[in-house]
Amino acid sequence: METFKALIVDDENKARSGLKSLLSVDQSIEIVGECKDGIEAIEFFENSTCDLLLLDIQMPGIDGFDVLNTIDNPPLTIFITAFDEYALKAFEYHAQDYLLKPFTNDRFYQSINRAKATLLTNNPKLDLNRLVDYLREQRGETSLLHSSTKDQKRLIVKDSGKVILLDLDGIESITSDDYYIKIHHTKGTYMIRESLKSILERLPEKHFIRIHNSTIINTDYIDQFEHLQNAEYLITMKSQSKVKVSRSYRKAFDEFLEKL
Repeated sequence: METFKALIVDDENKARSGLKSLLSVDQSIEIVGECKDGIEAIEFFENSTCDLLLLDIQMPGIDGFDVLNTIDNPPLTIFITAFDEYALKAFEYHAQDYLLKPFTNDRFYQSINRAKATLLTNNPKLDLNRLVDYLREQRGETSLLHSSTKDQKRLIVKDSGKVILLDLDGIESITSDDYYIKIHHTKGTYMIRESLKSILERLPEKHFIRIHNSTIINTDYIDQFEHLQNAEYLITMKSQSKVKVSRSYRKAFDEFLEKL
């Protein structure tokens, strides 16, 4: 008997439990995981895969559209949600299926059986990219930045629907540029609409300090520094870029030096 691996993604524990109970009746379905938010789903696909994705749309921070837009080669997807204002009409043309809560058991198994039939044809790739683009246009999304409450070692950068998980230890510095900030990371430079003040609140004080109106640095990337005559410091980072500690932020840098 053909076996299909399924992943459940929903921010409501009751909903996840209900889906697991329904799927347990079908011996051809193997539940390989459950995720309570979009971040956990993205992390699942970093090292694993599945044949069938049961995906909620409305979740805090990172929603179902962002998940699909971020992972490579999305699996066959059934959207299960209480909201239809963006998706219902679009799914009539593009999606494997769209289950609007509350749904009957018969409706659920009809959707699962249809999905299995599609998978058995060895042609599970549907036009999900067109669907995501369409829905994002309807929603008018802009770039956002989120911090992970589950994993404080990462920042979650969401730009045009694609989510990038940035390890904090890879951030060398963050600088302001008009109404944006630039995150200088070992992966590259990311420009996000955010303020230095708000991003600093999400970073661990042990490693990140603000040294200027326009600059935050990761102290692990300091190569050397020198004391200037005007009561400022000049820091050379490991990348050999140079940044100044202004007099307004000298106290914070002096406190950092005292802890060395």
